[in-house]
Amino acid sequence: MGKHEHIHVSLVSYLNSYPFHYGLLNSDIEAIANPEIVPPAKCAENFKTGKSNIALVPVGALPELKSYRIIEPFCIAASGIVKSVFLQSHSPLQKIQKIALDPDSRSSNLLTKILCEHSWQISPEFTHIENEADARVIIGDRALQSSENYPYRFDLAEEWTIKFGLPFVFAVWITAENIDNEAISEFNKALEFGISNIEKAVDKFGTANISREDAIDYLNDNIVFRMDSDAKEAMNLFLRLAKITG
Repeated sequence: MGKHEHIHVSLVSYLNSYPFHYGLLNSDIEAIANPEIVPPAKCAENFKTGKSNIALVPVGALPELKSYRIIEPFCIAASGIVKSVFLQSHSPLQKIQKIALDPDSRSSNLLTKILCEHSWQISPEFTHIENEADARVIIGDRALQSSENYPYRFDLAEEWTIKFGLPFVFAVWITAENIDNEAISEFNKALEFGISNIEKAVDKFGTANISREDAIDYLNDNIVFRMDSDAKEAMNLFLRLAKITG
């Protein structure tokens, strides 16, 4: 068995992860260059069950996991408007009765609940059945593409920043404890290569059914790929509030 053949990577299947995927694809290490591409919740599940030992996981899923290290500095975050995580509603904010949560992201669902309690001061019911609700959480490429007629749209990252004055971290890279530092160093080199070649990543994997220009602008202007001290503070605050909110 080769030195790195024990590495198994799970990566999110959204446009905001295309630069990471492009970097991994161009890695010299075959195990890194062939990630499994899945929805966010599945990334966490793969790591939890041992199917992967490096994964991009929603921050909201971290409390459910055991024995991991966060790989710094790369992440999926936003400082203000993100354009791909919304609460969409048929009713004004204060009149929302029931919110349908997104099946693919625990982080965005928890963020919605935190904003309801700590920012908007509303107490809606929550469901996973969209046609029962007058509002819904929508994330990822569906949110970028969505042209459905919702008269009220709230960008959840922007709402978090307005309330707390911090960026919001949606997902972080984590690794199992037994992955050696040399492998992590090679992994980070691949991620760095990817986020340094955003246009090539879009040309390789597509635009998620928006224009090429809009896709590139979204990745350059709305997504933050590196975690700084403010992002760490924001992540810790989110996890504390999520524990209280549930």
